[in-house]
Amino acid sequence: MKKIFILAMLTVFIAACGGAGGGGSSVWKVKYKGKDVPFEVKTSASSIRPDLSEGQLVIANYDIEIKDKSVMGVADPEKAGQVLVGVYFKNNDPKDFKDSVKPGDFSDKIKYVWVANGDTKDRVTFSEGGAAVPGKLTITEVTGETIKGTMEITKGDTTISGPFEAKILSKHL
Repeated sequence: MKKIFILAMLTVFIAACGGAGGGGSSVWKVKYKGKDVPFEVKTSASSIRPDLSEGQLVIANYDIEIKDKSVMGVADPEKAGQVLVGVYFKNNDPKDFKDSVKPGDFSDKIKYVWVANGDTKDRVTFSEGGAAVPGKLTITEVTGETIKGTMEITKGDTTISGPFEAKILSKHL
């Protein structure tokens, strides 16, 4: 009986911690125009563009094609169930070309955010007319290979939130 109790408690603990992967993509939440959308991260990629003084990040629940090591040209989804999230943010040190994005709070540096939905074949843009984007973007780690962090960004009835770990395609386009 004691073994069953310990096993049950261990199962509850693992589930509360997000499973064996420590959370992963299952904690991503997307609400699109008031509707919760199933979102398990399949693709996440980033381009750090010192030439444009910005970092770029795309996260999708499907496999996306990225050309020329830049996430700027990623097309909106065409198929039902596909959702693409895009975030562009200002670099925290545009003068430091080699390491222009360093860990920190980028909430006041969010330039452009969108969510594109293959079901409706349209997108919600969070930053029309240069208005500030309401939300939080934190970069926790930048290596030669990846950029990691968390975000929670809302506009009206559309919200994106969760941790990300994106492969850096290029740091110097």
